[in-house]
Amino acid sequence: MKNFFFMLIIVFPLIGVAQDHTSLAKEHHDEFRKFKISFAFAQTYIPSYYIHEESESAQLIPTDGIEIQYNFNHKFFVKWTNEIEFLNYTLKNHEGEQKVRDNAFLSIVTFGYEFYDKFAIVAGAGYEFEKSKNLWVCRLGLEYSIPFGKNWELSPEILYDIKKDSHTAISWGFGIGYRL
Repeated sequence: MKNFFFMLIIVFPLIGVAQDHTSLAKEHHDEFRKFKISFAFAQTYIPSYYIHEESESAQLIPTDGIEIQYNFNHKFFVKWTNEIEFLNYTLKNHEGEQKVRDNAFLSIVTFGYEFYDKFAIVAGAGYEFEKSKNLWVCRLGLEYSIPFGKNWELSPEILYDIKKDSHTAISWGFGIGYRL
């Protein structure tokens, strides 16, 4: 009989805690906002290997953009990114031919997976538009979301772009987003 009362004393509080946890999880799930719009600010690094002028070192190009993200659930999302590079530069290819890039505009769709506590890996493809030549782009990256305020997020990211028949670039920056 003592064991029975002892079990009641232990089990009843645990049942109450479990019930409370389920209701909190349901409330948190109800508040989940699926859309996020962000303004992105980055620096794009192009290695000196691709720069036409031998006297020049690698290029750092200021890049700004806007992102629209849709979350399927807490783990998976799709993001449409539109960026513009605010610098003109001349590239060379493997044969030594040069091409001028003048304020290139990039539009890309990436899919993301949040693999660990606000860390996400992203991968996608898109196109870079520029008046002399448009380029097919493949993107891989890593981002982290830091919530602040109500529905706001700061998202630092590092991205690797492969631009077909041209060059590669590494971008790092951050986005300031609002969940709708």
